[in-house]
Amino acid sequence: MNELSKNGAPASVGENVEKVIRIENEALRPRSPNEAITDAIAGFIGTISFVILQIVAVAGWMIVNAGIISQITPFDPSPYPLLSSITSLEAVLIAAFVLMKQNRMSIIADRRDHLDLQVNLLTERQATQIIQMVDRLSTHLGVEQHHNKDSRELGRHVAVEHLVEEVSQPLAQRLRPLIGGGSESRRARHESIPRAHREPERQRR
Repeated sequence: MNELSKNGAPASVGENVEKVIRIENEALRPRSPNEAITDAIAGFIGTISFVILQIVAVAGWMIVNAGIISQITPFDPSPYPLLSSITSLEAVLIAAFVLMKQNRMSIIADRRDHLDLQVNLLTERQATQIIQMVDRLSTHLGVEQHHNKDSRELGRHVAVEHLVEEVSQPLAQRLRPLIGGGSESRRARHESIPRAHREPERQRR
């Protein structure tokens, strides 16, 4: 029997969870100082602390340059052209840092999807082999089998290339009218309008 962990789940489940956590930590761990800086900045940008800091900085800038504090000479009077330039540059830098982090996260997501695909392919192959083994054992032991279309297909190995073709062809047929059939659909809609309604439009032109 399988050993149980503290929460009652099989011990293998806990081992798998630990392996997944270790893989995720290794993937998310920055591999260079540049990635560490990018992740830190992008992570801080997405917090409420950054929003509060922005509000306080802009409000302080406007108060100082409005002449409310007499000890400080205004250096960027309304409409605050220097503040506009700084915020525009900040927006460009923020977008760059966010995009860099998104690129890194997309690489990790692609790696995770590829691992998921490999596991699914391995599971499908093993399930097919188990079904074929059960069929051979049933035949050897003389057990009567009731095969239908679904059971025969489950015991047959399906190549990945065939699955790609089965998925790609219907999608291509559905997307073709949306991508390349814009002019044809407009022409069809125009031809569906009665001729009596089209004549006034030509006269107005």
